[in-house]
Amino acid sequence: MTDKTAPFATLLNMLDAYYHPEIRNDNYDALVRRSQRDRPDDTKMATFKAELTQVLQGHREGLPDDAIDVATAYDDWDSDDEFLAWLWHELYPDEAVPGQQSSE
Repeated sequence: MTDKTAPFATLLNMLDAYYHPEIRNDNYDALVRRSQRDRPDDTKMATFKAELTQVLQGHREGLPDDAIDVATAYDDWDSDDEFLAWLWHELYPDEAVPGQQSSE
């Protein structure tokens, strides 16, 4: 787990807790459900979304180059950007991916 005071700690810790391959099959659906609930009191999920937004917009100061790959061990994508854009679509299907131009 990442130091809770490190940049993007919530993002990395939640990716590790919900998406790491050792637990992905058991936990990933819970992350999807959690992301789609409207719970203002879920500050951890709000922080996760804010940090994911920052990373997708290219604001990555303090984020180690391999941190997302280490937390998730994704293998179906060529880059963090591809993986994170896919994840955004999964978690927030009615919202455009931050930092990406609309194709409309």
